[in-house]
Amino acid sequence: MSLLFKTLIDLKNPAILIRLFMPFFIGLILVSLLGYGLFGIFLTSDFVTQSPMVQDFETWHAHAEQTIGAIPVIGGLILWFIGLSVAVIAGLLGIILGSYLVLLFAMIITGFMTDSLVKTVHKNHYSHLTYEGHGSTLGMIWKLVKFGLLMILLLLVTFPILFIPLINVIWFWLIGFVFFRYAIVLDVGQVILPEAVFARVKPITDWPSTTPMMVLYATSVFPVMSFFAPVFAVILLSHYYFEKLQDEQWVTAQEQKNVAS
Repeated sequence: MSLLFKTLIDLKNPAILIRLFMPFFIGLILVSLLGYGLFGIFLTSDFVTQSPMVQDFETWHAHAEQTIGAIPVIGGLILWFIGLSVAVIAGLLGIILGSYLVLLFAMIITGFMTDSLVKTVHKNHYSHLTYEGHGSTLGMIWKLVKFGLLMILLLLVTFPILFIPLINVIWFWLIGFVFFRYAIVLDVGQVILPEAVFARVKPITDWPSTTPMMVLYATSVFPVMSFFAPVFAVILLSHYYFEKLQDEQWVTAQEQKNVAS
């Protein structure tokens, strides 16, 4: 939790504070245009409303309501319970999917600011350290694309889980968190750490970094917080990786000292 505290303390820095709100303003515009423009027009178009699949579903839905409603005494209660359950599940999934869309835009915007955020944290707290990082931007993008496709494939394979109440919400959350952590860890890790050190801290079982990342990701279930979570995560991991780099350089210095003696 000390990493979360350090992250919050850094918000008093004007350079970080300005970058914190950039994903919010840019992402808000993009999400609004996409959500209320493209999606709104598409979902209300004749292409969707008059499609055979939608028409068949509406026919089946009306027939099912008539059949269940005809059951004496309990028919109305069953319909009420089914309607309530569908509304609750759809609401939860809507919140999660909406936060995913916002979070994805925020992650893309934050990705362009990672270097400047890392430099700001370095200047304020770790100016005595030198860092070079590893890898390339194209290599990172390719890894993210492959991992993203893997997550989509996993969702398709486990599609039946989406029809199980509560479990579907947890499963969506876990899939989203795994991708969120992978993307931020790869982005920040390649900027700060040598490849050998990065290989030791990148697994999800590295709990000192994974646990606070879970806390940050949990707040992103609220769409407004989704705009800020990636920036917080970059700052948090910058602190963690600079501390790891500091320990690594200290060990290396001690080994060189022992060899020299």
